[in-house]
Amino acid sequence: MKRFLAMKSRAIVAVVSCAMFIVQLDAAVLAIALPDIARDFGRPVVSLSLSITIYLTMLVAVLPVSGWMADRFGARRLFIISTLGFAVFSLACAAAPDFWWFIAARAAQGACAALMAPVARLIMLRRTNKEEMVDALAISAMPMLIAPTLGPSIGGLIVDLAGWKYIFLLNVPVALALVAGVMLWVPREAPQPARKLDAGGALLLSGALIALLTGTDRLASNAAAPLPWVLIALGAVLSWVTYRHLSRHPHPIVSLDALRIDAFRTTAIGAGAMIRIPGRAILFALPLMFQLGFGMSAFVAGLMLMLLNGGDLIVKPFVKPAFDRFGFDVTVIGSSLLGLAGIGVMAVAGAGPVWIMVAGLALVAAGVSRSFVFTGITSLTFTSLSQRDMNSGNVLATISMQLFSALAVTGTALVMGLSAQFAGRTEPALFDFRVTLAAMVLFGIAATWALRRQLPRDLVEVHAQEELEG
Repeated sequence: MKRFLAMKSRAIVAVVSCAMFIVQLDAAVLAIALPDIARDFGRPVVSLSLSITIYLTMLVAVLPVSGWMADRFGARRLFIISTLGFAVFSLACAAAPDFWWFIAARAAQGACAALMAPVARLIMLRRTNKEEMVDALAISAMPMLIAPTLGPSIGGLIVDLAGWKYIFLLNVPVALALVAGVMLWVPREAPQPARKLDAGGALLLSGALIALLTGTDRLASNAAAPLPWVLIALGAVLSWVTYRHLSRHPHPIVSLDALRIDAFRTTAIGAGAMIRIPGRAILFALPLMFQLGFGMSAFVAGLMLMLLNGGDLIVKPFVKPAFDRFGFDVTVIGSSLLGLAGIGVMAVAGAGPVWIMVAGLALVAAGVSRSFVFTGITSLTFTSLSQRDMNSGNVLATISMQLFSALAVTGTALVMGLSAQFAGRTEPALFDFRVTLAAMVLFGIAATWALRRQLPRDLVEVHAQEELEG
C-alpha cells in the first residue's frame, strides 16, 4: 500500500510538472516566432508585443479567483476544464485568420493558464504525503527552469522547419495527455466550502489591468492615436477605484495587508520590482534583435538565448553561498550591475565572429546576474512576511511578478516603436534595438541606485525583525 501511494504521488507530481512545463514553454517560445507571425498577419512586429502582454494581463486578472474557483467547483474538475480550454485556445491561435482573432485567442489562453498551474499545484499539495512534500516541490519546480532554457531553441527549430502555428498545435496532445493523467490518477473530490467571492473587486482589478497594459502597449504602434491615451486614463481611474474598494472591503479578492511591510513593498511595487525589468525585457528584445537586426534564423536566435537562460540555470546552486559569503545587499547590487554591463555589451555588439563570441559571454553574464537578482528579490519578498501576512503576500507577490513582466514587454515595445517611428521606419532596425537596450541599461542603473540602501545585509535580519514586530 505504501508503495502504491508513493507511485500515485509520483504520478500526480508528473502531471503537475507537465502542466507547469507546458505553460512556461508556451511563453518561452513565442518571442522567437513573433517576426514570422507579424509577417503572416501583415503587421509591424512591435504590435505583436500585445500577444505577450494580453496573455500576462489575463493571467494576472484571473489568478486571484483561482483558489475560490478550485474550492467552489473542485480542483480536479477545474484543472480538467482549464487544460481543455488551454488546448482549444491553442488551436484557435494556430487557426486565427487575422491579428485581432489571434490576440483574442491569446487572451483566453492566458486566462486558462492562470488556472492550470496554481490548481495543479493545489492538487499536488492536497494529494502528497508530508514526508514526500519536499521532493515533490523540488521536482515540480524544475520545469520553471528547464522550459525557459530549452524553449527558445525548440521554438526556433519549429518555426524554421514547420512554421509558427505548430508552436501552438503541439500544446494540444500534451494537454490531452494531462487530462488523461488527472482522470486516471486523481480521485474525484467534493467541492469545498468557499468564501463569498468579491466579484466587484475581481472585475475592477481585471478592468484596470487590461485598460492600463493594453493602452500602454498600443502606444508603441501609434502614440499619436487617441485610443491608447483613453485606455490609460480609464485604467488609471479604475486603478484608483480598485484600490479604494480593496482597502475597504471586509473580504477583498486581493488583500493589501502585506503592503504595510516596508521590505515587501520594496520588492512588490518599489525599486526591488523595478530592478527586475531589464532582465524581463531582454527576453522580448533580444529574439527580435537577433532575427531582424542581425538576420539570424529563428533556430540560431534560440540557441543564442540558451546562453542567457543557461547562465541563469547553472548558477542556481551558488546563489545561497554567495549571499552568505559576500552579503545579501552586495551580491544583489553587484549582480544587477553585472547584468546591466552584459546588456550594454549587447547594445554595441556587431555581427562578426569575434562579436558573436563577446555577445555570448555577455549573455551568460546577464543570465548569471538574473539568477542572483531574481532569487534575491524573491527571497526578500517572502522572508519579510510574517505568518499572518503569508497568504495575502503570496497572492500579491505572484500578481506583481506577472504584472511587471507585462510592463517590461510593454515598455520595451514602446521604446523600440518610438525609436523606429522617429526615424520614419515601420519596422525596427538594428539602431532601434541598440537604443532600446541602452534605455534598459539606464533604467536598470536608476533602479539599482534607488535600491542600494533598501537591502539588508543578511536576510536573517529581516526575518528576525518581522517576527519581533509580529
